[in-house]
Amino acid sequence: MSDKPKRRPPLLRVGLSETNRLEAFSDGVFAVVVTLLVLDLRLPSPPPDERHLWGALFKLLPVFASWVTSFGFVLVIWVNHHYLFNQITRADRGLLWLNGLLLFGISFIPFPTALAGEYFLATPGLFLLSAAMFVVSTSFSLMRWYSGSVAHLTDEHVTVVTRNAGLRRSALAPALYAVSMALSFAWPLGAVVIQFGVPMLFFLRSPSHASAEAKTASTENG
Repeated sequence: MSDKPKRRPPLLRVGLSETNRLEAFSDGVFAVVVTLLVLDLRLPSPPPDERHLWGALFKLLPVFASWVTSFGFVLVIWVNHHYLFNQITRADRGLLWLNGLLLFGISFIPFPTALAGEYFLATPGLFLLSAAMFVVSTSFSLMRWYSGSVAHLTDEHVTVVTRNAGLRRSALAPALYAVSMALSFAWPLGAVVIQFGVPMLFFLRSPSHASAEAKTASTENG
């Protein structure tokens, strides 16, 4: 039998590098996306008086709601992306591709956001927005799993308990967005609740809080 190590597929072949360029490129994409999101907030047509202006602004509430939901989602992903790369010390080709998949989903967000805002509670916009959120959250979970459990790209001080706690937390979002995709056909308002609620859930469960949980679990298991 040969003692040669198994060769990885070309797509995932190891070629370790620093994470600086990956993080800088990702931050640039995030910045462009949040800028594109706000461009859909357009002034209403000039009304004859102030009372009609309030009415025109009221009609724009679905657009505002769609913008807030998507902005909150992108912000939460960016914050968690930042904290994840505080744990990752190096990158390889596999991580680059998975990060590219995340950015692929993020860059699509402005289109379904505009569609959902223009056609409130219509299935196509809600489904596409949920699908984009599903792709982004799934790719983020895969990045966390790949970097910690497959390629071992994380800092040596990051414990298995901490990695597993983060992975369990990350896996919740794709599951909820899959439900949201189904609800966009059966109960559109339910899809909206999930789209708005998941970023709020992760906002309230901050990375620092998760780290404290991991340390507690580590002490209990020790």
